[in-house]
Amino acid sequence: MDPREELASHFTHYSKYGNKFPKAIEAVLSGSVKKHTFSPSGRVVLTVVGRDGEEFIDPERPFCSCDNFFFKVLGGGAELCYHLLSYKIASESKRLDTVAFSDEEYASVLSAISRDVLTSMREQRR
Repeated sequence: MDPREELASHFTHYSKYGNKFPKAIEAVLSGSVKKHTFSPSGRVVLTVVGRDGEEFIDPERPFCSCDNFFFKVLGGGAELCYHLLSYKIASESKRLDTVAFSDEEYASVLSAISRDVLTSMREQRR
């Protein structure tokens, strides 16, 4: 069985999200759902690398820095974006790509991710 089909078959309950479901499966399989951990503090930053760049996510709030979340989810037109769906699937299937850093790297990692998000936002506005 194809890896996409196999993963999708375990999470058919998420197929209710339509075209977001296959995009989320692809993001999980490509290792795009990232858990950045910092030691020794234990800080965690979650991101999903999408077609327009890296997006910050906070599944507990829920929040995503993508345009779809801002316009559709907060606007009431959708329950979640595919970045948050990707996280749910990656987390439940234990396929989060965990990247370890030292606390000394926190500012530079956060700065790099923030630059990526801001660059993506600027390019989408053009």
